[in-house]
Amino acid sequence: MRINHNIAALNTHRQLNSASNAQSKSMEKLSSGLRINRAGDDAAGLAISEKMRGQIRGLDQASKNSQDGISMIQTAEGALNETHDILQRMRELATQAANDTNVGVDREEIQKEINQLSSEINRIGNTTEFNTQGLLKGDGGIDLAKTGIVESATAAGNTNHTQATATIEITTAATAGSTVSFDIGGEKFSFEISSDDAADITAAGTAAAAASPVATPGSPTPAETAAADAAEAQALLEATASKINTALNDFISNNETLKGQFTANVSGDTVTIAAVSGKDFAGSKGSISLPTETGAIAFTATAGVGTTTNTAATTNVDFGSIVKENTAGNAVDKAASATALTDLVGKGFEINGTKVEFYNVNDGAYKGDALGVDISKALDAVAAASGAAIDKSADTNAIQDAFTKAVADQIGDKISGVEITDGAAGVLTVTSTETGPNAKLEIKDGAIKKDFEATFQVGANKGQSMSISIADMRSEALGITGKAGDAGFTATNAVTDGTDNTTKEAALDVSTHSSASAAIETINKAIETVSSERSKLGAFQNRLEHTINNLNTSSENLTAAESRIRDVDMAKEMMTQTKNSILSQAAQAMLAQSNQMPQGVLQLLR
Repeated sequence: MRINHNIAALNTHRQLNSASNAQSKSMEKLSSGLRINRAGDDAAGLAISEKMRGQIRGLDQASKNSQDGISMIQTAEGALNETHDILQRMRELATQAANDTNVGVDREEIQKEINQLSSEINRIGNTTEFNTQGLLKGDGGIDLAKTGIVESATAAGNTNHTQATATIEITTAATAGSTVSFDIGGEKFSFEISSDDAADITAAGTAAAAASPVATPGSPTPAETAAADAAEAQALLEATASKINTALNDFISNNETLKGQFTANVSGDTVTIAAVSGKDFAGSKGSISLPTETGAIAFTATAGVGTTTNTAATTNVDFGSIVKENTAGNAVDKAASATALTDLVGKGFEINGTKVEFYNVNDGAYKGDALGVDISKALDAVAAASGAAIDKSADTNAIQDAFTKAVADQIGDKISGVEITDGAAGVLTVTSTETGPNAKLEIKDGAIKKDFEATFQVGANKGQSMSISIADMRSEALGITGKAGDAGFTATNAVTDGTDNTTKEAALDVSTHSSASAAIETINKAIETVSSERSKLGAFQNRLEHTINNLNTSSENLTAAESRIRDVDMAKEMMTQTKNSILSQAAQAMLAQSNQMPQGVLQLLR
């Protein structure tokens, strides 16, 4: 017999603890009515039920939202019911005035009531509100100054775009291993001269004097090349076309069109290719195609008159692969397309994947990707504010006035209530962060008038909404008031907006048979307009009622599913609690008995 460890008591104690813990959990579930009171009760069930709870509460709130929407619509429709009654009375009065049994004085009295009824329609339109929101006055306009649509463009460094240049530097000793480098707007590219399969670069020709001597490196005498006439001298650098084009193809992008001609100025070991206005140079399948003699590439000089004849020396050069040396220059990265201006030198070269844009304007070039994002943001803000559709796919220029005109033309006719004129104060302008104009989109303050729009959240999740618009239902919008003196209206303003006694509009004229007859037709159209609007509101209300029924059904079914996961089965849990209670009491009794067992060892001492 062992007395240091009472194994029977230890086992009984463990069973007692287990029964007590189970009894505590059962009591917790019975007292709360929930099967899951903490994550440890059912981790997966807790996550699933919480998601369902969110959906249930969302559905319940969506049902309330729909009911509020019905209340809003009923408010508007109730006001239009009164507008309908007024229009019917006005039609009755116009019909009465059209009868020539009435004399001028009679029609004057009828006109007074017409004026007052028109003012009352204005009052209804201006004052009908739901939760302080005007419903019938077409007050969907917003203050553009509050939309944050002023965006600055990003300039691409301090690139000088007076004229774009590409510089080719050739070492004096044009031997194998020599390097030819390109510097285009700060981007450096180079290729190495090899001794294999060398091509001849010949500067030669006869004709008028070129704009400047063409010096071939290593040549003892300058080589002056051909020109066409007094207006346009032509310098020919004649070579094996396949060799030159092989090198050029590495950085001329496919199917590009280059606006303008090139001017080649050769001085010492440097050949500078500058941009000037002129013909189109079209690339095809990655190759460059320039107007030239057979097998030669032509560069056009800007000036030069006279005649001279020289023969150039020859340097053997084999063009190897072109390698980009530095990509951190000021090449313009153009995400948005820019239409060519008169002096725009095309879409540019693409050198090992780097696009080089050519401009011969004095202002800084905008970085296209940043500007494109800013303009897109700005147009989105205008579109969201006004409800207008803006075509952002139209060609826009990021260059000074051309950009202004392109964008102004796109949005000028599409946003009512906003005047878009190039260069006017408070309108669309383009400026830059460098010297000269800045680039930003700026639209003057003011409200854009459109229908009142309401969107109702009728679901538990994003995008589950319904929208309705309510048109302007005031007198002018219905066509029953207008400008004093216009055909069909009184000579003076006699109608107020319903909120004060200031007359601002002219009423329908019923002073003669013809004018009263015309008024009948006008009022008929107004009645049709109001009827159409009420019909739209009624149809939307009916839809919302069905929406509410569906939401309530969905909420009910989802609640039942959530209950099966989260709620406790009371009857079953009571059975479990009773069992655990009995086990706990039995374990206590057995623990007392097991504690008495070691006492028997004392009998051995007698």
